[in-house]
Amino acid sequence: MNPTTDNHYNNCFTLGGKSKRENGAIIKVPMFIDSDGYPAKLWGGKGGTLGRYYALSYERATQILDRYLNGNKRVRGDESLRVSLYLDNAMCGNLHIFVIDFDRFDENSSFFQSAKNLADKVTRSQGGGYHMFYGIDKNAAAPLFDSINLLASKAATSFVCSTGNTTLDGANKVDFFCDARHFIYEWEPWDNSVGLTDKTQQLYTLIKDNFTLTRPIETGWTSMEHKTVSHTPVLFQPKDENALLEHMNSAQREIFDDLKTLSPDCTREEWFSIGLNIWHVFGDDLGSDVFRFWSEPGHSYVPQGCAVTWENIIARGPNTRLNNRGWDAILHENVPSAF
Repeated sequence: MNPTTDNHYNNCFTLGGKSKRENGAIIKVPMFIDSDGYPAKLWGGKGGTLGRYYALSYERATQILDRYLNGNKRVRGDESLRVSLYLDNAMCGNLHIFVIDFDRFDENSSFFQSAKNLADKVTRSQGGGYHMFYGIDKNAAAPLFDSINLLASKAATSFVCSTGNTTLDGANKVDFFCDARHFIYEWEPWDNSVGLTDKTQQLYTLIKDNFTLTRPIETGWTSMEHKTVSHTPVLFQPKDENALLEHMNSAQREIFDDLKTLSPDCTREEWFSIGLNIWHVFGDDLGSDVFRFWSEPGHSYVPQGCAVTWENIIARGPNTRLNNRGWDAILHENVPSAF
């Protein structure tokens, strides 16, 4: 167990809270205090207009939250506001933060007890769930994690982003995250004095012994971007938002609202991956219009290229699954409690 050379967390903090969907379901979302002094949903990631709010120091995040809570612009529901984490390049000293998020657990199971004993930091949700935190050396972890299919796809920007993993004994269902564009809502006050130590080898062994992971499907962008199509792609016919909404059911409208918070100015791989998720929700025809509508504001948008990419998405879609837990929950009317 080697301690970090510096137990100081980097600028990996943001604010988080709960937000109510149109159907009344509550979800956990990153938030910020807007220019008028009110809490608002944060969107766009580090590369977006509001990117600085995803990368606050703990001290700055605490200061912003305290100033709001002690101000005169309190709103209903703001008691859920917390200092939380955004895991994109989140580090403690020279180690990256690795999180095991327990969706389902048996506190008496061997894996749960081993994971908890190994963790440097354990936090609880209001509903009793667990986040367990560890430090890892990415360079040392890469070949180890790759050997057990834990790494994200080569085209992804995340290092580890693996969800819905069930232990071999069926007792626990967990998500793994490390250096991922993923928000972690922390219900309990964050203790910034507790640092992380290097658990690379121990985590590898723990996960290898308790899971059989499948290698993530690559986005297919590299192999399919230049795919020869047998006909000239049909260019999208532009449709306004109201015309699109007329063809959507209530779940699709809710997902469409969430899609609009995502910036199309992302990497090509992310663009393709989001396109696949759009296909899973909206299908071939409506999906093509939604994909164009969302993509068009992007600085690199080209109608012909967008049309070709959509055909590639349609071809690849049946071999993939919806890779957005929030959207999947909406479709199946099984949105988890925010806490």
